[in-house]
Amino acid sequence: MTSTSIEAEYGEINDNNRWHGVFQSIKDKCELEAKQKQFTLDESKSVSNRKYNRYRDVNPYDHSRIVLHRGDTDYINANLVKMERANRKYILTQGPLQQTVSHFWLMVWEQDSKAILMLNKLLENKQVKCHLYWPEKIGEEHRMNLTDVGLTVEYLQMEDFGNFSIRTLRLTDTESTKSREILQFHYTTWPDFGIPSSPVAFLQFLKKVRKSGALDDDVGPPVVHCSAGIGRSGTFCLVDCCLVLIEREGENKVSVQDVLLELRRFRMGLIQTVDQLLFSYQAIIEGIKRLNNPDFDDYYEKVTNAQSEEDENVDQAPPPLPPPRVDSLHGGQPAKPLPSIPTGDAEGNPVAVNGNDEPRGEENGVGSVDRPLPPLPRDNSLEKVDESQSDHDSLEDEEEDDLAEDEAEEEGSEEMNEAEKNGLDNSNDSIKSDENIDNSQEEAQLRRRKRQERQDAMAEKVREIKRKQKMSEESSPKKRRSLMITIAAGVILGVICVYAYVKFT
Repeated sequence: MTSTSIEAEYGEINDNNRWHGVFQSIKDKCELEAKQKQFTLDESKSVSNRKYNRYRDVNPYDHSRIVLHRGDTDYINANLVKMERANRKYILTQGPLQQTVSHFWLMVWEQDSKAILMLNKLLENKQVKCHLYWPEKIGEEHRMNLTDVGLTVEYLQMEDFGNFSIRTLRLTDTESTKSREILQFHYTTWPDFGIPSSPVAFLQFLKKVRKSGALDDDVGPPVVHCSAGIGRSGTFCLVDCCLVLIEREGENKVSVQDVLLELRRFRMGLIQTVDQLLFSYQAIIEGIKRLNNPDFDDYYEKVTNAQSEEDENVDQAPPPLPPPRVDSLHGGQPAKPLPSIPTGDAEGNPVAVNGNDEPRGEENGVGSVDRPLPPLPRDNSLEKVDESQSDHDSLEDEEEDDLAEDEAEEEGSEEMNEAEKNGLDNSNDSIKSDENIDNSQEEAQLRRRKRQERQDAMAEKVREIKRKQKMSEESSPKKRRSLMITIAAGVILGVICVYAYVKFT
């Protein structure tokens, strides 16, 4: 079978290893257009609204931002993203912060949305990426009351589909007593800064969303979010729009890159990594072949053990509260994730360190494939992320040091620091008292003598702590073992000598 135009474009880019160049070209065009059309970010950068942004460099354009109509603010970090040709509308937003949960649900209510598409987990790479914005447990007694916006949220039921789950929630306006059921499609196996396990798994999710009617014209736009609402969220919108346009107009009239450029006019930075762009092509090609295949409904992709363990207890107690906002580190990224670095900005907020997962090859789906897609290229360009945006962190765990001698050293250091601190405090107190009493020469000499005595006492205390530390080091497990071995060797040698003496005398 002859390759389709999109598949041929995919193969050409892949064969010539041009993915990073294509991705960079899209970014450059978007930045130039935003500058020429003077897309502003004034509302998101105002002093009163900064606290509502999860990341400092992911902000909604003013011309397409969602405006709230009641409550304490009209601002939320969200944009209405439209594709008129495909008759599609989406609301793309960040994962709610603790202080924006009420704003999030007010947006869902006011925009008449039928569904929420959540493409991230609450906790990823040991970092909080989204505040728990629905009740922890099913039942009216666990209802979430949002008194500041006059809404309540009740958790009704949950259905699991392996790679994703569907929750049914009831949203009620307390003033009018009107209620609506909201579907939450939660994709739980899409990794941070990465791609789904296969295009087929993603297409199953997309088909379920479509069948629910969440994308229909007679309801409000679905609310789509990940952590920042640009990477994974942009991937979903690009694939869905392209497949709709291909079905309506034929694929020869559809340019994946042009569709992405149009979507980016409404929210900055959609599609965050080269991998996500490559995966979008794969999902579109597979969607053309499989999405309308009746056998596709019966396909089930097994979730790996690692994924199952990660996603276990997702509805348990929420993780620690996220910081109000997190800055993002600009600049190129190495191929491997960076280790944890305890850094912060000028205001004391932690700085996000970007990283991305290794690219994943596609897995076999149902039915036969006319021609397998080319394998993912393995050059370092695929492992570079969008340098201007930040969706989430990717941090490695720090190594633990469990040696007994190190613990003893830390304890000694703490005692020394405390002693030095106390000495400094005492000295400062003396200086302050000197300023408040008579400056007679005799009293000044007396104060100096007392201060010198305290300093000498503190110095002696520090020396004593150092002696204890040295004794602790000498009694460390390694040295104790060495001493015991030496003693044992001496005992054995003594026994041998006694035995020889008795035998030969």
